[in-house]
Amino acid sequence: MKFTKVLTLLAGSLMSLTACSTGTGGNVDQTLPDGDPSRELTINFWHCLGHAKTEQMQIVIDKFNEDYKGKYKVVLTKMAGDYGDLDDVIRQKISAGEVPALAMGYPDSFSAYMTRKISRSKILRLGNFIDKEKCKYGYSTEELNDFVPAYWSEGSGYQFDGIWSVPLYKSTEVMYYNKTFFYGGNEMNSNLFTGAVKTGFDSRLQKVTGFEKEKHSPEEIAQYNSDMEDLKSYVKENNGYTYEVPETWEDMITTAQAIQKARTDTGCTGTFFPIGYDSDSNLMITQLEQLDYAYTKNDAESEEDGTKHYQFKNANTESLLGEITGYIKSGLMHTKGSLGGNQYTNTYFTAKQCVMSIGSTGGSSYQASGNFDVSIAHVPVRAAKLNDPDPEHPYKKYIQQGPSLCFFDNNNKYIHKGAWLFYRYYLSDPTNNAVLALENSYDPIRVSSYDTVEYKTWVGKAGRGLQYDIPNITQTLKNNYMTSPVFVGSGEARTQIGNTISYVIGNKMSIHDAISTAYNYCISDQ
Repeated sequence: MKFTKVLTLLAGSLMSLTACSTGTGGNVDQTLPDGDPSRELTINFWHCLGHAKTEQMQIVIDKFNEDYKGKYKVVLTKMAGDYGDLDDVIRQKISAGEVPALAMGYPDSFSAYMTRKISRSKILRLGNFIDKEKCKYGYSTEELNDFVPAYWSEGSGYQFDGIWSVPLYKSTEVMYYNKTFFYGGNEMNSNLFTGAVKTGFDSRLQKVTGFEKEKHSPEEIAQYNSDMEDLKSYVKENNGYTYEVPETWEDMITTAQAIQKARTDTGCTGTFFPIGYDSDSNLMITQLEQLDYAYTKNDAESEEDGTKHYQFKNANTESLLGEITGYIKSGLMHTKGSLGGNQYTNTYFTAKQCVMSIGSTGGSSYQASGNFDVSIAHVPVRAAKLNDPDPEHPYKKYIQQGPSLCFFDNNNKYIHKGAWLFYRYYLSDPTNNAVLALENSYDPIRVSSYDTVEYKTWVGKAGRGLQYDIPNITQTLKNNYMTSPVFVGSGEARTQIGNTISYVIGNKMSIHDAISTAYNYCISDQ
């Protein structure tokens, strides 16, 4: 696996010291002491993960606590059920003068903890922790180059210079699809699963499932196409349907239309939509990026005039929103926002009421079903950019997700040291990080993690379950991950661009009014 070398971006000034357990903020550049505390200090680590996703984390914590017994003790505390609620809790705690040592989260949240004035930041700039020349607990240049570039660089994309967060593990979106349905085994084809017909079907199905064209030679692709046509003919002869897994956005819509028509022709009834997209925000942001339409920016002009951060109030966004809401109104697609009532599209997917479900790799357990076989593919991309890519704006763009960590100013240099030692030598250890990531269907942050026995053993089990299939597809997407500019207010932009869908579908606003409403919410506190 090849990665471009990381450019080491370090904060400039040396850190100074502060003292005690509640955070006042503002002293962002600090140094770590050489010695250790005279008594054991608690290192509070706030998160929002479910129990199943913290089992391996607790093993790592227990090892740290054993190694540093009498000096530092990491305490893992669940503060909320998701990242949005965790952000809300942290903001409330900050207002009350209480902060953890470190917390999971996303850059949009961390940016708000930094505030618009660096002197009021509640979190620490990490350059003097990271730089080996300034701190003996830092990383060497070789070690820094061992971080996946896209993951590491996220920490320096804030409103102030320097590195303010470090990656924990990362994910992206993929398209989960009902493999049984796509290859002839849907409710319209139940006769395929009896006797000799099923045997013939299975032998043909085996030749085409799990085939990724980009990994094969022209001759192998030609053979796949021949095998696919053989499967289609066999299914059609038995009064059924097959569909190729779409690779482009346009093919996805065409396939959805064909599925919808087939259901109508065969008299199938009940709630059903071919495409589900669990994140309205990810849908809109990804499509804006793939189409090279304006969304947000963070530059000198927008820092001077905060309203200039928000670039999406224009005809291009109106066109995109009109397209997506049109698909929703016609029954081809639904999103979490269009369903309303805090419903997720994956619940329809697992109930066989949806056959393509786009969601996070980190949520793969919610896409698994005992009712049919599930497989994964990359999120379909815009064919317009696929056929005519602009070197300055690569067409294949997939959202980068997954938590990072920020370190709060606790007014206690030893708490800062304990938190940093925990991340430096335990969480970001290549082997530990591989296991932590894979446990949660995420990708490790260290290049060397991909060469560990643990990682290779895991991906070698591809075909035995989604958790083993995911790393095999995400490792082909890393060079095409995208992130959006981070600034105070970028979190609101993300929320509001997603809300435009529910404004149209649920609130019955016009396309123009939905985008204007979203824009006005964003600029209201600038």
